[in-house]
Formats: sequence, C-alpha cells, structure tokens
Amino acid sequence: MGVARVFDVVVIGGGPGGYVAAIRAAQRGAKVALVESRDIGGTCLNRGCIPTKALVRSAEVYQNILGGAEFGARVSGVELDFTQVMARKRQVVKKLTSGVEYLLKANGVQVYAGRAAVPRPGVVEVALRDGGAERLETKNIIIATGSGPALPPVSPKSLKLTISSDDALELERPPQSMVVIGGGVLGVEFACIYAAFGTKVDIIKRSPLILPPVDDEIAQRMAPLLRKINVTITTGIYVKEIKRRGDMLVLCAEKKDAGPVEFSGEKILVAMGRVPDFGGLGLEGLGVAHDARGIKVDARMRTSVPGIYAIGDVVGRFHLASVASAEGLCAADDITGHGRDMDYAVVPACVFSRPEAASVGLKEREAREQGIDITVGKFMYGANGKALALGEPDGMVKVIARKGDGKVIGVHILGAQATDLIHEPALALKMGATAEDVAMMIHAHPTLSEIVMEAFHGAAGQAIHQAPARK
Repeated sequence: MGVARVFDVVVIGGGPGGYVAAIRAAQRGAKVALVESRDIGGTCLNRGCIPTKALVRSAEVYQNILGGAEFGARVSGVELDFTQVMARKRQVVKKLTSGVEYLLKANGVQVYAGRAAVPRPGVVEVALRDGGAERLETKNIIIATGSGPALPPVSPKSLKLTISSDDALELERPPQSMVVIGGGVLGVEFACIYAAFGTKVDIIKRSPLILPPVDDEIAQRMAPLLRKINVTITTGIYVKEIKRRGDMLVLCAEKKDAGPVEFSGEKILVAMGRVPDFGGLGLEGLGVAHDARGIKVDARMRTSVPGIYAIGDVVGRFHLASVASAEGLCAADDITGHGRDMDYAVVPACVFSRPEAASVGLKEREAREQGIDITVGKFMYGANGKALALGEPDGMVKVIARKGDGKVIGVHILGAQATDLIHEPALALKMGATAEDVAMMIHAHPTLSEIVMEAFHGAAGQAIHQAPARK
C-alpha cells in the first residue's frame, strides 16, 4: 500500500452524518479524510430523502393540474411525462451531491472513493474503486456506514420477484398496480407517489397501525384519506411467499385469525424500513460493542473502543438524516475538544404523504402510559380559512400538554404543509413553553399556522374558533 497517510479523523461513510462530521471536524482544525464506497451524500441524497421528495413534488404538480377545474383552470389533454419526472429527480440529486462534494473540497477534506476496512483501531485501509489501495493512519475513526433495507422472511426466490426502494426510484413507467410490503414512512410515501401517478396501491403490514412515528389518532385519520387516493391498507398480514402468475405477481400470506390470503400486483415493493449496515468492518474483531439494532455508543457517540465513534443509522437510535447530521456534529465536536452530549429530547419526524404528517414529542398514548395528567387540544384544517382557500380541508393539529403547568410535551399534525408547520411546536418543546405561551403569540392571518395556534388555545382551555364540547 505504500506510505501511510496520517489524519486526525477518518470518517467511513459519506451520507448526511458522515459528510457533516467531516466538515465540522475540518472547520475545527482537524486533518480529515472521508471514505465512501458508493456515492457522496449516501442513501439520503442519492436513494432516499431527496429523490423521493423530487417525485413527491412531481406528483403534487400533476395532481394539481388534474384538479384545476375546481379552481377555474380547465386543462385538457393532460399527459404524464414519466421520463421527465425521472430526469428532473436525477437533476435535483446531481445538484445536491455536487454541492456536497464542493463543500468537502472547500473545507480541505480528503475524499477516498472505495471500501474501507479497519484492521485495528487507528488504521483504515481503503480498497480504491479505481484500483489500488491506500493506508490511512488516524487518531480517530467515525463509523457512518448507514443502513440497508429490512427484508421480509421469504425465500431468495421470492425476493427476486420484488423491487426495492432503490428500484422504485428508477422505474420506466408507473405500474398499473403495486403491492407495498410495509406501512411505515417509506411504504406510505411510495404508495402516495405512485397512487398520484395512477397506480392502484395495496399496503400490507403486520401491525395494526400505519406510520409508527405519529400519534395513533393521526394514523387512524390517515387511513381513510389514503383510501380516497386509491391506496388500500390491510393489517395483520404475515407474508409467506411471492410467485408469478401470468403477467402478475402474487403475494401469498396469512391474515391473523383469518387464514390464507393473496394480493396481486404488477410490482411488489419491499418497504419495511431500515436495518444497520456495519460496512463489513469486522466490529467483533475490533471489540466494538453492537447488536442487531446497531452499534452501542455513549452520549457523545463514542463506542466501546477509544478513538472509534459511530453515528447515524448504524447506531440505530433513529433512522433520520436530521439525527445523523446532529450526531455527526456531536462526534466531531467531541474529537476536537468541544465536547457536549447529544440531545434527543426534540426530534421532529415527518412523512411526505398525501396529506403530510409530522410529529414531535410524546404521543397521547405514551403520555398516558407514563401516568402524565394531560390536556389535549385539537383543531381541524376544515375550520381554517387558508386551508379552505387552498382546497386542503383534510387534517388536524393535536397538542398534548401537562395539565398542571401547561407545558407542551407533544404535537402531531396531519394535513397540508405539516412537515413545515411542525417546527414551531418543536421549538416550543425545546424552550419548555406552555400551550398558552404559543397560543397567545399573534399568528399571521390567514395562514395554516393559525391551525397550530388554535390547537394550542384548545390545550390551554381557551379555544376560540371551536364550539365547546356538549355537556
């Protein structure tokens, strides 16, 4: 391998955790290398968050045009140019990944395109993608190898008939029908995307509720809204086998307490969430403590081996790009003498469905299970002037506050622009605000943010634009 190159920090993985950690460490004065086996930007920028949101936007525009008559804009001969949909998605991805590559270079981070191996702490060997190898010696290693797709318990033969989320981002045309295995964020988002393009979608899952990150009531209200856009949901399903029958694929399963059942579709998408990808680093040999859920770390992202840190999906605490970036900053700060503990008290979770959903803090069920005496405020989108003007009457905001002091402990939103509206409630949680604090702040009119305000009024016992409950 020749002469070893010496660094203060080597980051393994160039996703939103890894590249952020590399840049922060370099900004703090460290000499930094980043090793990435595939694409800078990782799953998020290349095969996850960004390309799916580009498709979400195309789906929104297409549906807005189709529904233009309601707003007085009659359009005839509307056609879906799916080739352009995919071309725009790739353009968005390329612009962002190129921007990250520029930032790494501008901050003096040395990037190695290849697969990393860690024979022992302090040494990273890189098998370069273009051939050859490099040996890097370093004081600190940050493992940011991300995650891979979770798979159903079926045979390899069955799996070969399915498509992954990566495949769903590269289809040549929308299928006429699709079965989605999994009703979490990934499954619901893809279901909404392809339903907007005309695909009949069946979501199947084991557990009784879709979208585990959001409040149970929000998930229950989401189900009928999905049915309105040609997405059906069947729960209590245990997948057994997938086979081809003519031009269709058939998913054979068992329904809890109901026996065998079949679902057929032109495509079957596996969207069951993510599991840690340890990158083939040989964690056992290194002595890095881990289990199937992820690498064990302390509050500053330090593993059981001095000088080795881990961040992002490989840790398994949250499978969110936003959390991976925050953990990357935490690890880099600790390495460069600016140590602080990670704070997971406020982590907004967003679903780019139709309509959107977003959540922060405790669910109502969680609060009650913890024995917290709570008050709940709700306000419906259909009672808001801006929502009606937009033609977006479906949804609600739900605020959960402690009854004694009024402190906000959870907020859940279903409806248009929920993923943006959630950050005012998130700040309220972060600052320890009460429901009345937020309710008494003047919100501009007419805006969707007034739905948030009205829900906080309700939690504070001061609902204005809502009739009191019947006694």
